[in-house]
Order: sequence, then C-alpha cells, then structure tokens
Amino acid sequence: MLGSKVTNHMQRFFSSVAKKARMELTIRTPYRTIVENFDGFSRVTAKTNEAVLSIQNRSPPATYVLPPGMLKVKFTEQRTDTSGEIFHCGGWATVHPDNSCEITLADGWEKSEMEFDSLDKGEMETITDPIEAKFVDRIRARAQKTFLKKSA
Repeated sequence: MLGSKVTNHMQRFFSSVAKKARMELTIRTPYRTIVENFDGFSRVTAKTNEAVLSIQNRSPPATYVLPPGMLKVKFTEQRTDTSGEIFHCGGWATVHPDNSCEITLADGWEKSEMEFDSLDKGEMETITDPIEAKFVDRIRARAQKTFLKKSA
C-alpha cells in the first residue's frame, strides 16, 4: 500500500511523456523542409566534433552540435524527393523524450545538387574585422575540405 502511494506521489513531480512507437524525423533548413515527421528510416548518421553520431529508434534524449559535413539518412521506405545524403553547413540535432528527432541545418543540399569542382569559385562577403575574418575563414576552409573529402 505504501509503495503505491509513493509511486503516485512521485508521478506528480516527474513529467511522463507518451513515446511514439517509431522515431519520427524532421530535417529543416531555413529555406525548406527536407523530411517532416517521417518514421520510415532506420538510422541517421552525422559527424559531431567528438565522434560519429548515429541516431535511431529509442535513442536517448540529447542535443548535438553538427559541424559542416554530411548527413546520411538510411530509409526503410522509398522516397523520391530526397536521397538521404545531405551536405550541410552545420546545425544541430535534438532527440526529444517522445522518441522524435529534429535536425535543424544552417543550409543543406542533396549530394546530387553539389558541384564539387566549383566550390572555391563562389563569391564570398569580405569581413573587415580581423578577429571575425580569422574564424570565418577557418570555418569556410574546413567546410570546403570536408565537402571535397566526402565527394569522392
């Protein structure tokens, strides 16, 4: 009897979230939504500053910073609007307690849309502050190097 009272009392203080049976995935950029509330996938693979990240059904809740690189989604259902191989300029991935995952990218492109031979030919805004320029140049160089390495 006492055990059930303690359990009921504890439930009032801790939020219980209804979990989805299969993880739902949403991938967005500021310009488009690539996938929204989609559960026909088995795994999302990306790189973080620490290691390779693999998100799948029942992954624990967490937030991850994604540096520029490639994001791969392994689909279990056929999709015609995306290949699941997305190059991005960085972003973050949030795995929610309700077994959903939301990935927000600064910008992202399908691998088939990329023109790797013209990555260094784009016009970039010139930054006048020497401290800002140092960091922006470093990020641009790392992104270009990562994209060229993954294009092979």
